[in-house]
Amino acid sequence: MRPLLANSAVGVAVFDARLRSNIFALYLVQGLNYVVSFVTFPFLLVQLGTEGFGVMNYAFAAIQYGVLLTDFGFNLSAVRDVAQVRDDPKAAARIFWRVTWAKTALMVTSSLILLVLTFALGSWQAHADVFLWSQLYILSSVLFPIWYFQGFEKLQLASGLMVFARALTLGFLLLWISGPEDVALAVILQATPQILAGLLWWFTGWGVAKPEWVKIHYSELKESLKASWPFFLSAISTSLYTTSTTVLLGLFSVPMQVGLFAAANKLVYIAQGLIGPLVQATYPRIAQLAVTDKPAAIRLINKAFYIQGAVGLAMTLALALALPLFTPLSVAWFGADFSLSRAFLALSNSQEVMYWLSPVILLGALSFVYGQQTLLVFGFERYFARVLIAAGILNVALMCWWVPGSNVGGVRAAQSVLTVELFIVLAFWWRARQIVRDTITQDKS
Repeated sequence: MRPLLANSAVGVAVFDARLRSNIFALYLVQGLNYVVSFVTFPFLLVQLGTEGFGVMNYAFAAIQYGVLLTDFGFNLSAVRDVAQVRDDPKAAARIFWRVTWAKTALMVTSSLILLVLTFALGSWQAHADVFLWSQLYILSSVLFPIWYFQGFEKLQLASGLMVFARALTLGFLLLWISGPEDVALAVILQATPQILAGLLWWFTGWGVAKPEWVKIHYSELKESLKASWPFFLSAISTSLYTTSTTVLLGLFSVPMQVGLFAAANKLVYIAQGLIGPLVQATYPRIAQLAVTDKPAAIRLINKAFYIQGAVGLAMTLALALALPLFTPLSVAWFGADFSLSRAFLALSNSQEVMYWLSPVILLGALSFVYGQQTLLVFGFERYFARVLIAAGILNVALMCWWVPGSNVGGVRAAQSVLTVELFIVLAFWWRARQIVRDTITQDKS
């Protein structure tokens, strides 16, 4: 697929040292997250046992709905708004306090809902301490305003705070977790890094200076929630073709097919994580240029198309073509009984699923360019939301049509996800192409 405007000059001036520094910082944090996961995953599985590990992850999955409600799409809308006024400290401060108070109100609301559910549902009540401590994840999403750092393109400083906090708590995690009775403590230690980073920023203002105090009226909070509603709706709709795919597959197919899909989908998720830092770093810059220098914004969008497209294509080919080589090499190096070898043996059974899922990496990279990095920065969040709503409904319909009665449910689920991702890219591209052409025409006139 071509960039938005194939004849548009792809300049390098907008891809400066500051932007490259932000990308490097985000990749540093992403790499740290992978290292921490590689260490903590087997450690916690062994120490907590299968049941304890399952309870912890079940509580984490449930609490994400509270995090989703608390974030309310501000990780996109607020970043764009701050980026566009960051040269005006008073305007940036007003956005900060408006969003912070809105997120605080949403945090209280979601916490109360989850508190009621904790003692109303039997499966939750049996592990009430784990579910209650898991609400620290909701607090951390408010306490550390990563969206504010992103709007000012100071992500390397935010990354420094997170690296320090994660390294500190990882040591305590390895030292203090020793058995199934430590599930709640494991939850606390994993939620603590972002809280520590947030407290450090609130007390020191390190990285990005704390904004001056601004009194916010109730009407501004309502307006803030109203403006971010399409972004929140988009996040909910996205879950219909991400997490809900596994849930529907579990309803319509046998556990083995769920496992095959989950194994392949996990690798796709990890590969997509390598594209995330590029999007997070360029999104606020494009949003700011969309207001101050539209031609430069378009050049950066085209630059993102080539870079993200290249990374997405490379990861797609790597997973689709190289996966069959991993299993025999792993067995030869470590032996058939080694855990890594067993993991690749399981993944090798997911090859057909992976062949269908691997293009999702490339399509996801392009959908970021046409959607988040183009439609949202030019103010077309409602069209963005409508496409994702349609995509979620399409995925549920395809899953209900293709999977029941099939003996290859994992493959059918992968085909459904691929179809939905292709629909999203085409819908985003069609509108984004028109937006950019209209913008250039207006700029020339």
